[in-house]
Amino acid sequence: MASVIFCGPCLYDETHHNARKWCTSCEEGLCEECEKNHRKTKTTRDHKLISIEDYRKIEDVPISFTCGVHDKKFEWFCKSHDKAVCVVCLPTEHRSCSDVIPIDVAATNARQSTAISDLQEAIELIFRNITHCINNRNTATKDIEKEEKDIRKIIQDTRRKINKHLDALEEKLIHTLVTASETCKSNCNTFTRKFHSQQKTLIRLKDQVLKMKEFASDLQVFLGTRQIDKLVMSETESIKTAAKSMYDYKFNLVLNSGIQKLSNGLVKDFGKIQVAEPTSNLNIKEIKIEQAQIQQKIQPSRNVADVNLKLLTMVKIKREGDIRITGCSILPNGHLLFANYNTTELLEYNEEGNCIGRIQVSANPYDITVLDSDRIAITYGSKRFFEIFNYHNSWVVKMIETGGNCWGLSQSNGKIYVRHNQDIGVFDKMGNKLSTLAASGKLYISSSKINIFCSNNSKNNVCCYDMSGQEVWKFHDDYVQHPLGVANDCSGNVFVVGGMSFNLLIIQHDGKTYKNLLNLNRNSIPRAVYYDKDKNTLLFCDQRGDNCALYKILYS
Repeated sequence: MASVIFCGPCLYDETHHNARKWCTSCEEGLCEECEKNHRKTKTTRDHKLISIEDYRKIEDVPISFTCGVHDKKFEWFCKSHDKAVCVVCLPTEHRSCSDVIPIDVAATNARQSTAISDLQEAIELIFRNITHCINNRNTATKDIEKEEKDIRKIIQDTRRKINKHLDALEEKLIHTLVTASETCKSNCNTFTRKFHSQQKTLIRLKDQVLKMKEFASDLQVFLGTRQIDKLVMSETESIKTAAKSMYDYKFNLVLNSGIQKLSNGLVKDFGKIQVAEPTSNLNIKEIKIEQAQIQQKIQPSRNVADVNLKLLTMVKIKREGDIRITGCSILPNGHLLFANYNTTELLEYNEEGNCIGRIQVSANPYDITVLDSDRIAITYGSKRFFEIFNYHNSWVVKMIETGGNCWGLSQSNGKIYVRHNQDIGVFDKMGNKLSTLAASGKLYISSSKINIFCSNNSKNNVCCYDMSGQEVWKFHDDYVQHPLGVANDCSGNVFVVGGMSFNLLIIQHDGKTYKNLLNLNRNSIPRAVYYDKDKNTLLFCDQRGDNCALYKILYS
């Protein structure tokens, strides 16, 4: 049962009357008498009143009329940021905005605008996208179950084949054993029969000697002795000859090394299950809402004069071999990655600046950017390709050949931007090429939702382009010499490394002013910078690894 809505003004007088109307401006109910007074009063007579029944239909719609930061009523609307602001927000965050209007003016004819229908279409589109994703995951689950069943069958079939093969090998080995045993026993039996025959001959000769001694004449004994002696000597030689050709057979089993490892438990795995993680090729429909109705939401513009650095960690890169840091990044877990262009490794450090380890990659890495919680993108300079790389299991998701050198890179809006010598290649997060943008510069770039920023070290300038490749502004000042690494914050302000001016500065989002943030000694080689928009931290890198540091960005 719906709760009773009482009249707001009456509650102020500590009386309870049921409301019959609701004022959408005052956000309170009105009884019949208070409704009349509401319509008579000059300041409230233009307020829109709706029935309590109609109000209950929108009662649960999450619409706030007050600022969540300052708890003040919204009175203004900033068209640049598409944001309702209170009297406190206006001078602090929107003082440089020229298109702030009263919120009542901004809301005029809102119900007749196409924004509502566009929003409805957007919700329907998102709902269809979610349904599409659910169906995709259900299909993926069925595919996983089928693949599990198929692999399980392969494992079982392989086991049966192994058993069958082992049975055949066992039978073959037993047959070999039996054959060898029979051959050896046959040889032994041959000698045994021969010796038995000689034994009978000697018994007969022995008997003849006894009889000859007892009954024969001297002449017979004389001749018989010599004749029988020759026979005995012949038998003796025959026994000696046979003894030399006799063998004592010793049987020994030599197991196949593979069988021995298997029987001793040295074979630890039947096999390995490898799980590939290609990105699902889902066709997610984009929301297209006219700029005139809902302007793109961007972060409040921040004045670079209010920006300061707070040192969090100094990172001392271990000098193991030749070091040349050309790119860096901050992973979602807070770990710091450095690209060492003189090796084929990424260096990984924790937030305290301690070395965790090295990640082997395909070639000499030049620059890095984070794509999501599992994947990064890596460029390989003059090798003319870049990779999408799963850093959790050191697995190359996809290698993309570009036909040109691949230097700095950045990602935003679900796209990867790769700096070539003369232009910028635009790719989706699956590595499919979408377009090419003409842009000056060579080595480093950074991207926001609406702009791309390029450093041009040969011409000592930094350029800002829109997403169609049109130049928005160009910054040139003697204070930054040989600009290299660039990164941008959520307001479009650009951090720039001065390679020959030995400094780090920030350029305002309009390209008109700047502030120096960091000066380095002239023995250093400042090179790269990376900004983490979620943690509001900045990673600054020296090419030799001597002055790498993690900073917190403070906005006064």
